[in-house]
Amino acid sequence: MRALALIMMLGTAAVAHPDPASRPPDTVVVAGVDEAPKRGTWVEAALGVFTAMGGTRTFSSGQPYLAMSLGHDLGARASIFASLGLGAASASCYQLSPGGDSCLGADSFGATFLELGFAYGFGIAPRTTLSAKVLGGFTDLSPGPVQSHGAVPDHVPGVHAGAGVALDYSTRLDHFAVGIDAVFRETFARYSLRLPSLAVMPRVRYVF
Repeated sequence: MRALALIMMLGTAAVAHPDPASRPPDTVVVAGVDEAPKRGTWVEAALGVFTAMGGTRTFSSGQPYLAMSLGHDLGARASIFASLGLGAASASCYQLSPGGDSCLGADSFGATFLELGFAYGFGIAPRTTLSAKVLGGFTDLSPGPVQSHGAVPDHVPGVHAGAGVALDYSTRLDHFAVGIDAVFRETFARYSLRLPSLAVMPRVRYVF
């Protein structure tokens, strides 16, 4: 009887503690899939720094620059967009008095840019793109940096063309990308005024 009980106890222990080599692994290694960045229609907001050139100072005092854009991707690399940009020039004169001791126009003024553009990019790292941009559109300078008929006009309209470079990173947060731009524009305004400008702006993009 004792022998039978001993045999039963040994059998129970063997069932309770199987051979570790015969057990399945405790965990299963799963290879995740890195989804491609979203492409399509997007909106973008930018907040950076703006400066104008060509006046009495090489660069006007840096001022905030705000831009909003609506765009659409054309395949994996190209995109088109429309933008509204708002900047300002400060403490730089574009029309001095004959004696050179005063400014005839406004030496601080706002600059509004309404434009269309095209961008083409190249992948330089995972989810990271370096792009070149060309753009052009309408400029409004207010108040006028130059006089007209002895008075400073409220608005001086013009047209502009420009180019820039952009660095973009498509985050793993679905729909969102971040980037930074440097854009140079040349404005050809009324009264034979030419105004080069530079905007440097971090951006946030949402892709629908």
